[in-house]
Amino acid sequence: MGTFYICPTPIGNLDDVSARILDTLKNVDLIYCEDTRRAKKLLSHFQITTPVSSYFLGNEHKKIKEVSSYLLEGKNVALISDAGTPLISDPGSELISHLVENKHDVVSIPGPSSVLVALTISGFDLSEFQFLGFIPKSGKEKIDFALKLLNSSMTSVCFTSPKRINKDILFFQEQGLDSEIVVCRELTKKFETIYRGSIDDIGEQLFDKELKGEITLVIAPPEKKLNINYDLDSSLKVFIDNEVPKREIAKAVSNITEYSVNEIYERIKDL
Repeated sequence: MGTFYICPTPIGNLDDVSARILDTLKNVDLIYCEDTRRAKKLLSHFQITTPVSSYFLGNEHKKIKEVSSYLLEGKNVALISDAGTPLISDPGSELISHLVENKHDVVSIPGPSSVLVALTISGFDLSEFQFLGFIPKSGKEKIDFALKLLNSSMTSVCFTSPKRINKDILFFQEQGLDSEIVVCRELTKKFETIYRGSIDDIGEQLFDKELKGEITLVIAPPEKKLNINYDLDSSLKVFIDNEVPKREIAKAVSNITEYSVNEIYERIKDL
């Protein structure tokens, strides 16, 4: 039976790749990757000619049987992401779960990760921390995300895009977050930039900047522990039970959430 290798790739600086990763990628029978064009460019740089096959969010479920069959044939297979460690806010968790459940050999090779790089340069307490993935764009998911930060007693790390960073910072300010924040842009690359300060300071530093590249945020626990437990549906039920007119409910709740009046009304009109 073959072995499945999880292989991190550089997050910016190509010199960060280890000899063990290069040796593994040269010697496996097949490499799965998110973007075959980007993967071939990386592999070509290191003169690696191993065949590649796509494995991304849209086809990951279909690929599970294919990967398993290769391993059963005795072939060795590797998984890489576009940058950094596979599975971290990238597809692959369901595949690894399946492989472990079916007793395939899985080896994870240590390597580059923007999460760990950002955490270790933050200067915050890292005795424990939480990784929250990408900041949601809007809606209840974004409010729930903010609540995790507001209620946290540990350092948090997450991703966002350069197009949304200013909106995200403003949103957290509006929710009452008063944390120290480190914004890491283009880690390990030529134009790596680190912004540090309170959430208000960060808002001012980034206000007129059009950032580009990958963004990783490290957020210290808030100064004030608010212990908020916000449940929109439970709150709406209280209004309904007290016979508050539904249009009035929609207007009031819209003022304190990111939901529009119409979205709230659609949610409660049949209750």
